[in-house]
Amino acid sequence: MRHEDESQYGKKQSERSWFRTQDTLKERCFFMAWILGILLVGWGLWFFTQSQRTRVLRQTVNQVLETAQDSRRLDDLIQQPLSWGHIPWGNWYTLTGSQDRVLVFSLMSNGIFIPCMAVVSSGTGKVVDGTILPLTSHPEQTLKQIPPGLINIYIQRIESPSSLAPTGAAR
Repeated sequence: MRHEDESQYGKKQSERSWFRTQDTLKERCFFMAWILGILLVGWGLWFFTQSQRTRVLRQTVNQVLETAQDSRRLDDLIQQPLSWGHIPWGNWYTLTGSQDRVLVFSLMSNGIFIPCMAVVSSGTGKVVDGTILPLTSHPEQTLKQIPPGLINIYIQRIESPSSLAPTGAAR
């Protein structure tokens, strides 16, 4: 009788252990599905709002240029064909009434993102006036604190043939 009780007790323990393992596995699967769902929703929002984000960026840069009494305006986003390679750190735009291109990007200084733009000549493929233009007054003050060597590195990256910038210039 005691032997039967022990075997039934062992059987119940193994069943409980099996159910406990199943519950743990189920909880982990639900947790992983929840994380995957959040990632998919985030990716979908990022992907499907890309045109809206680039349009808002263009409008904002044009407002900044208007406030600064600069006559230049961004016109259209230049879609990056595969032949340009992938330039993940900015968006290329055309300038209204000009063949030049504009790269709108952010550089980082002391943990602060600084929105900037660089006008690239379509004839030479070089940054016009060799300068990066900040897009607000605060980055202008911060840009003055950045070493000129670092700014030159950004300019070289923009002008480099490896970035395959859409300038139309033969390099």
